Amino acid sequence: MDILNGLNDQQLKAVTAPPGQTLVIAGAGSGKTRVLVSRVAWLIAEQKAAPTNILAATFTNKAAREMKERLAAITGLPTRYMWIGTFHSLCARLLRREGGHIAPLNADFNIYDDGESRSLMKKCLVSLGLGEDKRFHPASVLNAVSAAKNSLIDPAGYGKTATNDWQQTVARLYSDYQRRLTAANALDFDDLLMQAVALLRKEPQILQHYRTRFKHILVDEYQDTNHSQYQLVRLLSGEDGDLFAVGDPDQSIYRWRGADIGNIMDFSRDYPACREISLTQNYRSRQNILDAANALISHNENRKPKELFSARGEGEKIRLHQSADDREEAYFIIDNIARLRNSDFTLCDCAVLYRTHGQSRLLEDQCRRFGLPYRIYGGMKFYERKEVKDTLAYLRFLANPRDTEALNRIYNEPKRGIGKASWDKLAARAAAEDIALAELLREPERCGGIPAATVKSLRALTAHLKAWGEYAKTASMKELLQRLWLQSGYRDMVAALPDAEERLEILEELYNTAAAFDEEFAEIAAFSGEEQLKPLTAFLGQLALATDMDNPDERADFLTLMTLHAAKGLEFPVVFMAGLEEGLFPHQRVLLSDSEEEMEEERRLCYVGMTRAKERLFISSAARRLQRGSYVPSRPSRFLQELPAKNIEKSGFTPQRRAQTRPAERLTDNVFAPRPKPPAPAPPSADRLIGLGDKVRHAKFGDGVVVTVTGSGEDMQMAVAFPGQGVKQLMWRYAPMKKI
Repeated sequence: MDILNGLNDQQLKAVTAPPGQTLVIAGAGSGKTRVLVSRVAWLIAEQKAAPTNILAATFTNKAAREMKERLAAITGLPTRYMWIGTFHSLCARLLRREGGHIAPLNADFNIYDDGESRSLMKKCLVSLGLGEDKRFHPASVLNAVSAAKNSLIDPAGYGKTATNDWQQTVARLYSDYQRRLTAANALDFDDLLMQAVALLRKEPQILQHYRTRFKHILVDEYQDTNHSQYQLVRLLSGEDGDLFAVGDPDQSIYRWRGADIGNIMDFSRDYPACREISLTQNYRSRQNILDAANALISHNENRKPKELFSARGEGEKIRLHQSADDREEAYFIIDNIARLRNSDFTLCDCAVLYRTHGQSRLLEDQCRRFGLPYRIYGGMKFYERKEVKDTLAYLRFLANPRDTEALNRIYNEPKRGIGKASWDKLAARAAAEDIALAELLREPERCGGIPAATVKSLRALTAHLKAWGEYAKTASMKELLQRLWLQSGYRDMVAALPDAEERLEILEELYNTAAAFDEEFAEIAAFSGEEQLKPLTAFLGQLALATDMDNPDERADFLTLMTLHAAKGLEFPVVFMAGLEEGLFPHQRVLLSDSEEEMEEERRLCYVGMTRAKERLFISSAARRLQRGSYVPSRPSRFLQELPAKNIEKSGFTPQRRAQTRPAERLTDNVFAPRPKPPAPAPPSADRLIGLGDKVRHAKFGDGVVVTVTGSGEDMQMAVAFPGQGVKQLMWRYAPMKKI
């Protein structure tokens, strides 16, 4: 068994490092999985380590399975004696064995998934009389609880640091939630880590037992560890244990999930006697791609410098293309993929990466026009998203009031006080009378047993549907969507969710689809020969084709579309990166935060995207992009300026064509702007209200003091210091706050 055969010098140095603390900085495509597997095999074969003395922590079940399969093939030994798995699975295994020391946890505890956790939190909200309070959505409260647990803060500790009403209420909910989990002998995913750390801290003899047992600890993707994972590793490895950590600060892109890049950057501080080894030979990409990626990431200060190199040759230059607008960009990408498909590549060889989910819509449209099968990796297709399906159900009913399935989807979306039991009674009565359900809605009292309050809600729904139906006869599609989302309360419902930003992006893309349709409708009607074709009917007909596509997962060859975050750990011969524009990538949220730390993470995300490419890399931007129904000029991303010219081949948009672009009509009522809650009037101009040193009250962060102000009016941006929470960058237009 020649474990070391084929390893390069850097890999060999890492695999055969003497016992102690070792940090392996594994650049993209440098063979880190091979190094990890070879290290375990070397420990067993050369250091005579017992398989039971090895613990290896990964971040995904897929990575754990791959390690086990490779180890079994190399060593011929069963891997069941080794503790190899995700942090959560390893902690669950530990607690099954030793959890009895943490009263009253029993070894047969249940592990609640996300759905069960939300259901339990809903009960907590109801018990505290907050079931209908939109400020406390179950998911947003659970996000706060999760962040606390990952920081190893229990309910009592969270309550002590709560500085405003929102946090104090969350503290009560956290306490009740944890009490209910304990009563059910259950843990959620975050508890697995938190309780494992608590066990090892509370029981020194158990900690010593596992320190003695796990003589060799290996951690994959160390740059992605959060505080609880970091503490778990510190406890088990001790001050002088054999810890082998593999990771890459340049690929740390999950700060929003709690990952702390400081864990890998400060490894030498935590373990002063450690050795650090860099893997810089890339086995994936051509040198042109690596040279550009190296130049880009060199602009980050918080990193461990390294230069990736490849023995695979220079390869073709990176194609940098600027399109006139976002639709032309999507056409450019899919057209080039179709051409590549007819040459040396398959669709499976290609991937399109983008910063936000909403960007997939135009790409999907072009895939359908070219007849290319595709899949959304790590997500769902644009037209399968809940927000899109809900909206289309409204439109389908307005076009055809006999569409009972559409009505079933929207009757209580958003909540209107129409319970399922009452709705089922109406449906049963309509079926018995052989009439459309919508017809019975006009006289809901005909169906006995429905509460008076529900009858009132049903009448209100009927009136709205009738009014929207009349409006749909003459309105453009973008006007109809605006009215639907605003008057139904659907937009406000989405804005109150914890992932509102992503969901509103989806609504905005659907709105952009409608705006583009409005421009083309005259041509569509003329082409069809039906001059009296209604816009709503034509729009639904067009989108029906979007939802009628074959399932690409059943096809042998398909194009992959995904966000840049989802692309981590994957590779493709050909990669297209779309939307490299200021405000999109880097994201507008990062620009507004004015945080260099967040900007560096955006740059790392760009670096990750570039290093997914093996043979060809295309990067594109648009000179203008449809936003909220209007074309808005775009500036190329700052990241493009950081790419060396010698590795780039430019094409596309020219300044002469810029003068020919025609801005679309801008609507005065913006459905995506935050809506003032009636009857409160819209706030007056901010520059008449806010100045340096003023005190403000934020709905979430509580009371704070304004420390900087830029801009004026509703476009004013300000930095506000909130005690115990640091300085927050806020915009007056969007922030839920007022002067006090």
